[in-house]
Amino acid sequence: MSHFTKITAEIRDLDVLKQALKKMNLTLEKNTNCRYYYGAEVRENVIKLPGVYDVAVEAQSDGTYALDADFYEGHVAKYIGANGEELLRQYSIEKLKKEAKNHGYKVYDKGNGILKILDTKRAGKIEIECLPNGKIEIKTSEYKGKSCMNFEIIEKALGRIDSTKKTPEYYKSEKATAQVRMEVN
Repeated sequence: MSHFTKITAEIRDLDVLKQALKKMNLTLEKNTNCRYYYGAEVRENVIKLPGVYDVAVEAQSDGTYALDADFYEGHVAKYIGANGEELLRQYSIEKLKKEAKNHGYKVYDKGNGILKILDTKRAGKIEIECLPNGKIEIKTSEYKGKSCMNFEIIEKALGRIDSTKKTPEYYKSEKATAQVRMEVN
């Protein structure tokens, strides 16, 4: 391993959100009523849920989107998880697939929120776990030196980076590693 990263998922891309919602058999509608306990209000983006309540997807000043819903009594949680965590997990999976493909990585969906990515440009592998609580854990392997940080652009696209831990491989020089291979042969 060359580094581990922990990320809190953030919704930043409405097209990816629509893909995630489609997988959950839900839709995002524009400029429509959002049903709350106290009544309905017109909102710009609304996830329509079966039953009595919906979820508004509110643009924030930092470019992210927040979920606004009545989570009371568990109706909304049945469809998108407690505090929207299952929705964030599905969003993270779809966002990761999109970003990885856009940057030339080969993506394998192992199911249950686990994805493996092969770096076709460098000898490296990345394992990502999109957890049920909306958190994302990333482990890179088979990289030597700082080349694992090329994946950082995708990490940043997924949300707020909470922590990054570099392993001893991170501090190894790529040239020194190549030199050792040449001397062994």
